[in-house]
Amino acid sequence: MIVPAYCHTSAGRVYRLVRSSHFVGPDRVRFVLRAQPINASNPAEDVEVWREVDAELILDKVAHNQFVPTPETTFEALWSQLRLDLDAREAP
Repeated sequence: MIVPAYCHTSAGRVYRLVRSSHFVGPDRVRFVLRAQPINASNPAEDVEVWREVDAELILDKVAHNQFVPTPETTFEALWSQLRLDLDAREAP
């Protein structure tokens, strides 16, 4: 699965999807996926999901030859959650 640049909700609204990541501590990275409605003047209408990743946990997984999620895998999981959130938000 690939996170698209835009999405349509079941109610027909169009959103631009914006990905970002940044450090929130010395050993933590926050991955954010934000849906911004097209033609909306109010930024409060944005819908956002995020996940923090701890570097120590990743290093432990590497040391034990376990699966380490890539940033793309993390964004795909966030995309799955965001789709559900958008549809639930626009449900009648």
